[in-house]
Amino acid sequence: MHKSPITDRQTVTFGDVVRNVDESVRDPQNYGLERYVGLEHIDPESLHIQRWGLISEGTSFTRRFRKGQVLFGKRRAYQRKVAVAEFDGLCSSDILVFEPKDNHLLPELLPFICQSDGFFEHALDTSAGSLSPRTKFKELARYEFPLPPLDEQRRIAEILWAADEVIMKYLSVISYSETLLSNLIEQEYWLKSDFKKEELVSLVKDTTGTLLDGDWIETKDMSPSGIRLIQLADIGNGVFLNNSNKYISSDTFSRLGCTELLPGDILMSRMADPIGRTCIIPELGIKMITAVDCAILRIDQENHDTKFWNFIFNTKKWYSLIQKYSAGSTRNRISRKNLESIFIPIPTKQEQEILELRFNLCAEVINNTRHSLFSLSEMYKSLLNKFFPSSNNARE
Repeated sequence: MHKSPITDRQTVTFGDVVRNVDESVRDPQNYGLERYVGLEHIDPESLHIQRWGLISEGTSFTRRFRKGQVLFGKRRAYQRKVAVAEFDGLCSSDILVFEPKDNHLLPELLPFICQSDGFFEHALDTSAGSLSPRTKFKELARYEFPLPPLDEQRRIAEILWAADEVIMKYLSVISYSETLLSNLIEQEYWLKSDFKKEELVSLVKDTTGTLLDGDWIETKDMSPSGIRLIQLADIGNGVFLNNSNKYISSDTFSRLGCTELLPGDILMSRMADPIGRTCIIPELGIKMITAVDCAILRIDQENHDTKFWNFIFNTKKWYSLIQKYSAGSTRNRISRKNLESIFIPIPTKQEQEILELRFNLCAEVINNTRHSLFSLSEMYKSLLNKFFPSSNNARE
């Protein structure tokens, strides 16, 4: 790289301006190091480390990082794990430690270069291995990108860090609101002693009389279109995720004697993670069935409020309760019979509706904030890739 001051955007390689710091420490506590970071502690697409392990509790990690350096997950780069160290510590050998090589690159800008689509595309293209693909610094060092002069770097870094700060505030609002909702449900439902207790199956007594099993659908039963198969991946914590894209034909539906899944049904996961989470099935404009590890609760609308029960079935208290009835050698499951027999407090429908309105006030704050956060995150990504476009994007 040319060593004179940069006065205009100049194409450089990552290795021209970034150093891979490979510093090992065998006796970390003698250096005052207390925390270690593994890949599991770095959240995808977040520059902030909010979890860690304690060295005093044991670790085999020896790679040292220092406050201000950038940590990049080289294994399974598609997970997009990049973070800025806010303390000194040790990290996994599957984490590369970066810092600017000289004063041509501002340290404040480095994490955003590593977060850009272009850098991740390069990391993926240079990864090797089938089960746990990894990239290497010598490959990342060849990544080319336009490096602005220092004044522009400073401006870009200020814009992106300001956007990151707003994103973190939105996440904080969501976290606080989720805690508030959880505490509200705990106080107003789980800790109430005046609600009578009945088996869970009582919620569907006047509709199906029992919980309904999903269907055993094998790969050979699939079709490119037809009746939609709703799977575990579609069940979020209280929300329908619409992640799957599987279908069976009408002939297969009849041949297997499948059970139709209806809009408004509560769909519950009988497998982790977590067991017992539910969502309300929306109107998708298509006939639906579900998979064998799901249970259908067709709530008795005359006596119960579906939205209320969807709140209840997505609380830590419920997850803890249902865990006691699950079993499995490799992956925990709960049988339909055990699920039906769980005793839970049953308020009257009027009480359910009053509580649901209160719960929903918190839920609306969470949902509206998430919607705003999504828009903000999209704007952030757009800015990031405008400043550091990938080879597939036209430069402005």
